[in-house]
Amino acid sequence: MLRETILFLEEFLHGRGAPAVTKAVVGIMSFAVLLGAALGSTAIKSGALVAVVLLVTIAGIALVVNRRSDRRELATQQELLSRYCNQLDKTRPGYQILEWKETTVIGDRGDACTKVTVKLRPLGTDLLFVRLKFGCGWPQPAKYRRQVKMAVRNVLVDGSPGTTLHKTLSWPRDGTLAAVIHFHEPPLHDSEISFAVELDWPRQCLPLVEGSPDEFSLMFAQPVAHAVYRVVLPTGTDAYLEPIGPLDEGYDLRKDQDDLNTRSITLELFDPPVRHRVGARLELRKDQRAVSHR
Repeated sequence: MLRETILFLEEFLHGRGAPAVTKAVVGIMSFAVLLGAALGSTAIKSGALVAVVLLVTIAGIALVVNRRSDRRELATQQELLSRYCNQLDKTRPGYQILEWKETTVIGDRGDACTKVTVKLRPLGTDLLFVRLKFGCGWPQPAKYRRQVKMAVRNVLVDGSPGTTLHKTLSWPRDGTLAAVIHFHEPPLHDSEISFAVELDWPRQCLPLVEGSPDEFSLMFAQPVAHAVYRVVLPTGTDAYLEPIGPLDEGYDLRKDQDDLNTRSITLELFDPPVRHRVGARLELRKDQRAVSHR
């Protein structure tokens, strides 16, 4: 009986929506109150109250089930959109990246705040989107996904912030985020446009702060003229450093330190090969590890 009732409410939800269920429950509660007041029977009042509580519970279960189903459907559609956009990028490159500037600041608990500024040149007149991928060095459980926040905004010619750009996010696998960034309108052919991405990712660098080697790398699916990737270590820490990929001419990997004893790793690239992964593998020194909690 309970199963049939929940199935009925699910169908009702799909047809009428959650507000209709709420109105129905309120109506039944009002009717129960009027019936008890008219008949004056304690047994009728108690029976009506139990029936209403049961109905509210069943309606709540149906709402949760329906919401989970909608989330799964939405996640599937987002993943399909990202996959199709990736295939379009492979078939016909739509832009050239003139400059890529990325800075990741790592907190003591492994939280990471990343800002990416991209300047690109369209190779045609129909550039509608750009697809980017971000990842972390461990198969992070899905429970962290709701805490990951991303904001994307145009950057004007004078460097000031412009309006917000729409984005579609998906998770191809645990610990990997794909973002399709949608432009308001196709930019002019051979023009230059810029946008900025701000990404807050809890526990993204957890392996690093817990003492394991962690990798920080770049790989581009489109031609890139110049890229700078800077990783700021937790305050007061230092790290062992080794390169990922061959550091040929046009590659520079260095470690810096500011006046506040904050160390950073900077990777600079000039005209790197397409789909060529390069970066740095880091490991915090044992006497300077930050304390983290999962």
